[in-house]
Amino acid sequence: MKRKIKLMIITHTFPTKHNPVAAVFLLNQLKELKKHCDIRVIFPYAYVPRIKILNPYFRFSDVPGQEIVEGMKIYHPKYFMIPRFSSNSTLLNLFLFVESFFSYLASRRLTSRLIEEWNPDIIHLHGSLSESLLGISSKKKYNKPLLVTTYGEDITLHSKHLPSSFFIKLGLKNADVIICQSRFLEAEIRNLGITNKFFIIPMGAATKKFKVRDKIKTRRVLNLPNNKKILLFVGHLVPRKGVRYLIKACKGLSEKGPFLCCIIGKGTDESYLKKLATDLVLNDYVKFLGQKNHEDVARYINSCDLVVLPSLNEGLPVILCEALACGKPVVATNVSGTPELVTKDVGYLVKPKDVNDLKEKIMMALDRKWSKRKLLARASKFSVQVSAEKLLVVYKSFLK
Repeated sequence: MKRKIKLMIITHTFPTKHNPVAAVFLLNQLKELKKHCDIRVIFPYAYVPRIKILNPYFRFSDVPGQEIVEGMKIYHPKYFMIPRFSSNSTLLNLFLFVESFFSYLASRRLTSRLIEEWNPDIIHLHGSLSESLLGISSKKKYNKPLLVTTYGEDITLHSKHLPSSFFIKLGLKNADVIICQSRFLEAEIRNLGITNKFFIIPMGAATKKFKVRDKIKTRRVLNLPNNKKILLFVGHLVPRKGVRYLIKACKGLSEKGPFLCCIIGKGTDESYLKKLATDLVLNDYVKFLGQKNHEDVARYINSCDLVVLPSLNEGLPVILCEALACGKPVVATNVSGTPELVTKDVGYLVKPKDVNDLKEKIMMALDRKWSKRKLLARASKFSVQVSAEKLLVVYKSFLK
């Protein structure tokens, strides 16, 4: 029996008991890779004092230094995080730069000890900002292959602004391989003057959970009406996701017949979006459902008629892969890597921030009879199983 590949993952986003939906797509990928890899994850976590008084983050203070998730050891070195009191992009990039350095200082000793004792074959960074210093130092000190997976905002936003761009470019230049979610991201990285070896490997949908189910039954379980067309948005409620344009589009849709727009997620825009729905007299049409686990998201996708993603910026959205895997068409903005997934057989692309275009394409999608065979065929190319298989080919090339 061949030994498993020893794979060290370094990331700054991963599911925990306090945020079980954070980067769940990464956990799904690692569960597939675990069949062929022995995996350990270093996930630096912000230090939170165990003081309840005037401490809104108290619940995060009990994240352990080490835990087991799905049979994998997860390490949480604690670092000092500057509270983000502003959404200003300049300040945010400064915060991220400083946090990256603090994270490195807190994690380097644990990482060195782990490499010396366990001797991993490959170091794989998921993210190219906060992870870079730790990855570069480990590669140079121990002569290990270094892979970097990029997702979206790290390249489309933070790589264009100092000082965070310094760590991003440094990490990418030192990577043996850069893995992108889309060809769009590869082009963005090449525009930074980086010419490393690239692979396009989207994260993909976990098709064991996201699969076709009976719409009437799932609506009954979720207590959703059968006499309405249902739109669904899933994601963070932040400006980048463009949910405000979806709500504004719903104002015009309310005149066309019974429908319901379900919004799953939380975020800084939540209060604004709820007020917007109230101001537009849409409380009977727009339903905010809060955060949902993966199982519930799969049920809601199967209950809906259309998944809508009006983002202003993306890598290659996993939620769209999950929608197709459930046999549902999509309407999404024509940004970043989304056009590489959404073809005319599975959905419509719209102009970002264009409420009229969004409303028109939603109506077209609801009126059209879609081929479930074509939807599922497209989904099969963007599954977590396909993603893991492609990654294993890359990993094995270094073992040779």
